[in-house]
Amino acid sequence: MSRGSVYFHSQFLFHDGEIGQKRFVVLNEPSEDEPYLVVKTTTNFRNKTYQEGCNATQGVFYLPANKESTFPKNTLIQLLEIYDFSAVEFLKGHLTEQVISHIGDLSVLTIAQIINCLKQLKDDIDEQYYKLILRK
Repeated sequence: MSRGSVYFHSQFLFHDGEIGQKRFVVLNEPSEDEPYLVVKTTTNFRNKTYQEGCNATQGVFYLPANKESTFPKNTLIQLLEIYDFSAVEFLKGHLTEQVISHIGDLSVLTIAQIINCLKQLKDDIDEQYYKLILRK
């Protein structure tokens, strides 16, 4: 798991307690004992339109279909709902339970644009998470 990696989770636990299938993007490179911070994605736009890239007022980053090989459909990366995984949780889900699978990696340019978009949302992100995401 590294910054910009995209994974599929077949048993993703949402903040509201629901469980479902979800693609997510890793935002940070944690040091020992720090969590991996991830954001989920959606292809459900609910009849809204977005400009390509950062849509800070909506808290999303829009990737048109096939802009990145990891997202064959028009996709929104939902930046305001950050989830954390410990290294143990991730490895258990990936290797033991096999509910997490690696899809691919975003380009260096795209992940840099996502991080820059997150900077515009600083006031809406938990301070601890923000520091972990922005630290290199």
